[in-house]
Amino acid sequence: MRRRSARRLAEWLSRLLEEGGRLVLYGPPGSFRTRLALAVASRLRPAAYLGAGRHARLGELPPGVEGLSTSSFYEELLNVIRALGMARRGMLRALVLDEFMANLVPYRAVLNESYIMRMALAEVHVLRLVAEAGGRVLLVCGEDPRTGGPLGARYVRLLKPVLVRLEAVEGSLVVEERDLADPTLILGRAEAALEEVEAELP
Repeated sequence: MRRRSARRLAEWLSRLLEEGGRLVLYGPPGSFRTRLALAVASRLRPAAYLGAGRHARLGELPPGVEGLSTSSFYEELLNVIRALGMARRGMLRALVLDEFMANLVPYRAVLNESYIMRMALAEVHVLRLVAEAGGRVLLVCGEDPRTGGPLGARYVRLLKPVLVRLEAVEGSLVVEERDLADPTLILGRAEAALEEVEAELP
């Protein structure tokens, strides 16, 4: 396993995002997904951060990263459409969508699953357009304990992203590039000391 500094880890993920145009960071809680996503976005500015769920009102953002607040799926989708317009005008190089699918959870109590599916597909379609317009798309997701892949994997796969799983293990942050077709397959692996990650990342 390759040992890297937190800064080098962010550089590696930035390269993966630049090359593929779409990147998904996922893993269990406490795996520094949001902090790494912001570190990557700050390298590709101008960037936008769209936090959903508990990240909807994230405090301070790195320089060059604009916060797009959202408290509902409707606002989230409008902001993704806004990001598409910004990417088309060359005003946006990267979009971070933190807690992908979180704003759809409340709708599960009142809407049929087919409506939820259409909502998710609409957002994924616009995210693909953002990437096609030259904006880099970085999704942050939780991990599905049943599959070992990201939550909402059937929608995530439509973006054709690079999958990266994060996990804090015994004083290290372990970062693994995973196979999109089978997230249990590890394609590349690196780690950084947790104390370095804490100190170096925004």
